[in-house]
Amino acid sequence: MTSGHAELQDRVPMSTTWFIAKEYLKRLEIDFEEHGRTTFSVHPEKHIETKVIEVFPGKNWITLTTRLMDLDELPPKGRKVVYEKLLKANATLVEVNFGIDKKNCLTLRNAAPVTGISYDVFNCTYEAHLAAIKFFFEKMKDQLLQE
Repeated sequence: MTSGHAELQDRVPMSTTWFIAKEYLKRLEIDFEEHGRTTFSVHPEKHIETKVIEVFPGKNWITLTTRLMDLDELPPKGRKVVYEKLLKANATLVEVNFGIDKKNCLTLRNAAPVTGISYDVFNCTYEAHLAAIKFFFEKMKDQLLQE
C-alpha cells in the first residue's frame, strides 16, 4: 500500500462522518454554515449567549467546540482560582469539558464517538453542549470575572 493510498483511506471515514454530521444538523433544524468538508458553524436558535458552535467531524469523533470567553479579561491574580473552578466544573458536568485553547480563550468541548453514532447520540451531545453553555453564562461567568 502506498503512502498516498493510506492518506486517501484515512480521509474516506472522515468524509462519511462529514455527511453524517451534516444530516444530523439538518434533522436538528438549526442554521449552520459549511466550511469546505472540514467543519460546520452552527448558529443555535435557542436563547443562549454564544453565537457559534463549531462542529468538527473527524475520523473517530464528531466534536463540538464553543469559545466562551477571552481569558485576557481575567485579572492575573485570580487565574489559579479560575482554573480550579474550571476543573471542578469539569468534574461536575457530564459529557462536556471546559478548557483553554491556543488563543487563551475559555472553550467548551464535547464529542460523540463515530463508532455507533446515531441521531439520538448526536442530539444528546448537542443538547449537553447547549446546557453547558447556559450553565457557564448563568452560573460561572460572573464568578470567574470577580476572581
